Amino acid sequence: MDHFIQLVELMYAGAVVPFVGAGISASAGFSSWKDHLRCQGKTAHIILERIEVLLASGAYETVLEEIEAIRGREVFINEIRDEFSRNLTIPDVVWRISELFTDTVITTNYDRLLEQSFETGEAGRVQVINGLNALEQRDPRKITVIKLHGDIREPKRCILSKNQYDEAYGNGSLNMHKPIPKLLAYHYKNSSLLFLGCSLSNDRTVQVFRKIRESMGEEEETKQHFSIEQVPESLEEIAQRNAELRNLGITPIWFEKERYELVESILSLAKNELRHRGVAPQPLPVQEPPIKLDMDLSHFLGDFIDLMPLLHWLHRGVPQAATSQYLSAMQRVFHGHSFATQQTDKNLAMALDNLLRVLSSSVEFDGYTHGKLSAAFRYMQQYLKSIGEENYLDDDFEWKIHELLTIPASQLETLVANKVDGSFDYHAIRLISALLQHGQKQRMSPKSFCELPGAVNHEFGDYISLALSANLGVTVPDRLDHIYTGDIRSLCEDAWNNLDKPIDLRFFERVKLMVAQILK
Repeated sequence: MDHFIQLVELMYAGAVVPFVGAGISASAGFSSWKDHLRCQGKTAHIILERIEVLLASGAYETVLEEIEAIRGREVFINEIRDEFSRNLTIPDVVWRISELFTDTVITTNYDRLLEQSFETGEAGRVQVINGLNALEQRDPRKITVIKLHGDIREPKRCILSKNQYDEAYGNGSLNMHKPIPKLLAYHYKNSSLLFLGCSLSNDRTVQVFRKIRESMGEEEETKQHFSIEQVPESLEEIAQRNAELRNLGITPIWFEKERYELVESILSLAKNELRHRGVAPQPLPVQEPPIKLDMDLSHFLGDFIDLMPLLHWLHRGVPQAATSQYLSAMQRVFHGHSFATQQTDKNLAMALDNLLRVLSSSVEFDGYTHGKLSAAFRYMQQYLKSIGEENYLDDDFEWKIHELLTIPASQLETLVANKVDGSFDYHAIRLISALLQHGQKQRMSPKSFCELPGAVNHEFGDYISLALSANLGVTVPDRLDHIYTGDIRSLCEDAWNNLDKPIDLRFFERVKLMVAQILK
């Protein structure tokens, strides 16, 4: 935990640059680099035992060289292009990276998961720099994704063969004046690197870091670097791995072996910690008396602030120009674990999270849209299965976009017609149904966001009214009515107008006083 807190402190200072390896792409369904080489090696009829020995020792370049010698460079490149240009669903861990780091990201991966996550809803937001042009001038207005070994869109400019690695890093010995080593040296000395999905075995990048470390004088400041990786099985292996990382100046943050989903969980914890620090770097004393369920104000105030942009439109029509922002604000509510969603079935909340990502991000229904809609569809089918209703969870079939919108709409319409109980799940289902109807309309309007139907705002209003009543004892709008035209409307309008800006501490204090007044 100490290492995690150290990482968060540096992230809070804006000093951390993520270094993303093949393990992150593997979470999306791409082959790991090791598995890809193993597969190509098998196709090239290289003895399996030899491949395993070479891969285990980190001699990936030797495997590359032997495959290329047997199959030819064109075939080798085509295999890589076919694998890493696939349009897969962006995994949660990549979304978390794109939320936490909005300046520079370094990666050895060829695929485009990082760029796609950053560019959601805003084309041209990312500057991709090829490793061959590692010292290219940065555009300060854009997020920089440095692809050390190339971009799959230009496979012939990817660093793949041993000769290309020699050219990029130095032949025989490292040449620290080459663009890639020079760039790595800059970030190693000036940033705190966070290695994600990296094996940190004896590859060229590790050799660069080792050489930089060895060349640094005692008087030269050494930055603290981190690696989130699975813990070795034995105490001896842990000690050995600790020593290897220490020699590179890297601090490990361990997670349970083969529990790769915990990487995203660790980043989520960091996000939550940073969010609390951003709202109140020093905890503010809470003097108000305990409220319902013994929750003190600081426990749920961040959740309430997330609701405020939406409360701005409570019982009012949302104009067409505000559709995207409104749905984006709603997505934040269902993505987080807040008092507003804690009594809703997890599958329904996750379905809303993914569906709202689609509807708020872009007017075009593309590969990203299909991936998130597919995820929402699966969560809806899981919910239906959990309550014993007919579902398509076990169907091994890739649904088309219009089917992902219309099939669950029909399923949920039937369900709602036969079940009127006023529960959280009931209102969540009605909200999903309204959003699916909006999605069908939006699909026919690829040039601009459609005006949001009143049903969406109405259903969300019913849902959030239930959440406020059940958790805080607040009746909406009656309990708010006597002050709604005053401070609360002003505060909610401020929250709406400053949705993507850091929260001002004065605003935080005003909200706290207003909520305390409501809860008297």
